[in-house]
Amino acid sequence: MRETVAAAAYRLLRAAILQGQIAAGQRINELELAASWNVSRTPIRDALRRLEAEGLVHAVPGRGVMVPVLALADADELYELREILEARAAKRAAEQGGGDLRLRLNDLLRAFGAALKQNDVARMNQVDVAIHSAVAEASGSGRLQRAIETVAGQVHPIRQFSYRVRGRGAKSLREMAKMVAAIRAGDPVRAETAMREHIASVRADLPAIFAAAE
Repeated sequence: MRETVAAAAYRLLRAAILQGQIAAGQRINELELAASWNVSRTPIRDALRRLEAEGLVHAVPGRGVMVPVLALADADELYELREILEARAAKRAAEQGGGDLRLRLNDLLRAFGAALKQNDVARMNQVDVAIHSAVAEASGSGRLQRAIETVAGQVHPIRQFSYRVRGRGAKSLREMAKMVAAIRAGDPVRAETAMREHIASVRADLPAIFAAAE
């Protein structure tokens, strides 16, 4: 099925925000985007409404639509939600995941380890996102997966600085390896606990992550 103009505008705008092409605190100019993408303002407005529902943009009176600047307290609250949602996803993945999931997680974990050895921060971030996305998808719950994606999108502006913090990459590798081992063993309780501990560990590092982002 051919992608609609509105769907394409949403996809492109969401990617631009998540990839940092539109920075936190930046105003989104509907006219400029419409001219740049050679579309009317209607699909841009539709995309912005969807993104506002996801918490990726917000309307500021007198200033228009902007990408929000995440405060430490906001990030802490969002990581608390990640603990709850992603721990449940890991539990379900351990209960339902098959051989394909185990192979995929093993490959991703090796890729993360290789990026860590090379101190490739961008690659570590990319693989980290892929691991969490794979677990969310393997939960078998579309609603849970969408909730995780929404929260993950809101913390992405700060999440991308995680691996600038000294020792964070090594800690994440150990924590995610523990979680992957539990999913491979089909142990839902251990998988849930391991995911919760991993995200709680990152949450504890949030002050250092914010400092790294400055």
